[in-house]
Order: sequence, then structure tokens, then C-alpha cells
Amino acid sequence: RNTKIIDIVTELKEYETQVDVYDPWIDPTEAEHEYGITPVQSVEKNTYDAVILAVAHEQFKEMGATAIRALGKNNHVLYDLKYVLSQAESDIRL
Repeated sequence: RNTKIIDIVTELKEYETQVDVYDPWIDPTEAEHEYGITPVQSVEKNTYDAVILAVAHEQFKEMGATAIRALGKNNHVLYDLKYVLSQAESDIRL
């Protein structure tokens, strides 16, 4: 597993933010045991101030920018760490 994602989650929580981790491939029991996080089983539209794409799963590529952006509230930020989307489709990339 990519433990850098855990570093991101830990850092964000230090700012007292609510962080939802969604990864359809992760075993929730393993994530809880190994990393102390409980991934959400689904994500809701118009919910997030920020969406961080931290894994390049094919499922996220197939969703496309429109569906991923639909998860965010108005004026959300879409941060693409793994180049899932084109530069024009994301707000910030590494």
C-alpha cells in the first residue's frame, strides 16, 4: 500500500479537518488495523471542499473530471497527485 497517502491524511488531520478516505480497492479492516483509518464505502456529490486524487486507479480515470468534480462543493479544489486528469481539468498538480 501507498503509505504516503497515510502521511497526507495525518497531515490534514493536524489542521482539524475532516478527512474521508475512499479507495474501492482497500480492505477496510486492514486499513483500520495497519494505519488507524476507516475508509468510507462511498462518496456523495456536493460534499467536499477539496478532492485529492492520490491513487491512479482505472475507476477514477473512467469517472472523468466531471464526475469527480461533482463530489465537490461550489468553489472546491481538485488536487491531482497522480495525473489522473489533464492539467486543465485539475486545479493543482504536483
